[in-house]
Amino acid sequence: MQSHKLTGQMFVFTLKKEWITLLLWLIGLAAYVIIGVVAFIEIYGEPAELEAMAMAMQNPAMEALFGKAIGMDNFTVGALYTQSMTIIGFVLIALMSILLVVRNTRGEEEDGTLELIQALPVGRLAHTNATIILLLATNTVLAIISSVLLLLLGDASMTLHGAILTGAMYGISGILFGAVALITSQLSSNTRGSMMLAFSVLGGAYILRIIGDAGLTVLSWISPLGLLYRSEPFASNNWLPIYIGLLVTVLLLITALWLKKHRDIGAGLLPDRPGKTRASSLLQTSLGFVFILIKVPLIAWSAAMFLLGVSYGSILEDVQDLLSGNEIIEQILASDPSIGLVEQYMSMILAVMAMITTIAGLQVFLRIRAEEKKQRLESVVAGNRSRQTVISGFTLTAVLSMFWLQLVQSLAFGGAALATGYDIELLDVLLTGMAYIPAMLIMLGVAVILFGWIPKTTPIIWLYHGYAFILLYFGDLFDIPAAFNRLSPFYHVPALPSEEWSWEVTVTLSVVALVLIAIGTVGFRQRDIN
Repeated sequence: MQSHKLTGQMFVFTLKKEWITLLLWLIGLAAYVIIGVVAFIEIYGEPAELEAMAMAMQNPAMEALFGKAIGMDNFTVGALYTQSMTIIGFVLIALMSILLVVRNTRGEEEDGTLELIQALPVGRLAHTNATIILLLATNTVLAIISSVLLLLLGDASMTLHGAILTGAMYGISGILFGAVALITSQLSSNTRGSMMLAFSVLGGAYILRIIGDAGLTVLSWISPLGLLYRSEPFASNNWLPIYIGLLVTVLLLITALWLKKHRDIGAGLLPDRPGKTRASSLLQTSLGFVFILIKVPLIAWSAAMFLLGVSYGSILEDVQDLLSGNEIIEQILASDPSIGLVEQYMSMILAVMAMITTIAGLQVFLRIRAEEKKQRLESVVAGNRSRQTVISGFTLTAVLSMFWLQLVQSLAFGGAALATGYDIELLDVLLTGMAYIPAMLIMLGVAVILFGWIPKTTPIIWLYHGYAFILLYFGDLFDIPAAFNRLSPFYHVPALPSEEWSWEVTVTLSVVALVLIAIGTVGFRQRDIN
């Protein structure tokens, strides 16, 4: 029992560090559930619309994106929620759990915090136990919140049995992938490696689920995402996948604790790759230095945006049949009778993907904040590189990353649409995607200002980004006043190809972005490091 000594105190310590972050995650995931339930009831409340959606959800592209069609013999809003929302929900919850576990295990081990803790009379596994307890508690709270929201907001098809099963699915998915992250934290000797291994498992599970839903059913059962999806809440209400997922999770947690107990602090079970005998010539420039730091995440983001573009572009040919005649959908798209529904759908989807690309760009820039918190930035600035050069390197790399990812997802979207037989100009798709670059640069400019002047406030950029996303997606549906919409840079971008390109808007947004970046750069040059 000495290995578990002071686990309770370590849990309280970890909770004090994490409660704000976890609260924001829980609020965001609760909003995800609320929006899904309310939107489906409003949009597909009529039997005819629900029947049309049932036919559309059997499309192979839709099944690949969301999950195997379920409840087709009696398709309800509950079955629609399960098919449309659970797979993406699993991914979001898995991201929360992976970040939580790696941050509080390998992350604290890498920055030296764990070594200080272990110097105290604390059990060898107490720190890891605390993270596991927090993982269990967070996902249990999420499961309860989800079940209650589904019962309170759902229609008659969303039964108590199905709501509890949905909550259980969400909770088990988070705990399972948290357990995966706990194992990857034992395998890799650094935070980045642990993250990439865990995300690789998540991505592999998603791909296995797609292949399995396309015909090789056994692969769906092997994939954690496909396994839990087979519970089919509000349809067959099958608890067997939950029991299997729970068993796998327990085995993973036991394995992770055993691995943790039998390795040295700071070491990973996988051998580290030998370093190069000569440093890359890219390190001679600030831009190359930042690229070396973010090249692996950038590759992962490129693959993700390519797959996302292909997924949405491949269903473009079916959009007219899928969405026509639905008043709520037309309101979300701000439907103009003179403009085709497909063009408006394309504008909306490319705008949403631009918001996702913005996340990647912000992550690239905010790497500078991570370097500062780990006290490595001062070593760079103390050398022959000025502060201006350092922050410019991170900023320019973020800008180039945004351009690259927008190019990838736009070409993937247009190429998939052409491959499925839809007549579309690839140049139009490319211009539509690139039209959002100035708005994305404004988001980057806000991040630079926050980092440059008050670095502790940099997480505010994620709240602003979430605000802009809600306005983009639901501004027209809920008649949000124009004054609030104008606070989002994406509101001012013309919705190509249904609207005309505006050089005035492009230049204005670009100038504002440059001014914001310049102000933030001045702040960084004047303030103290750390």
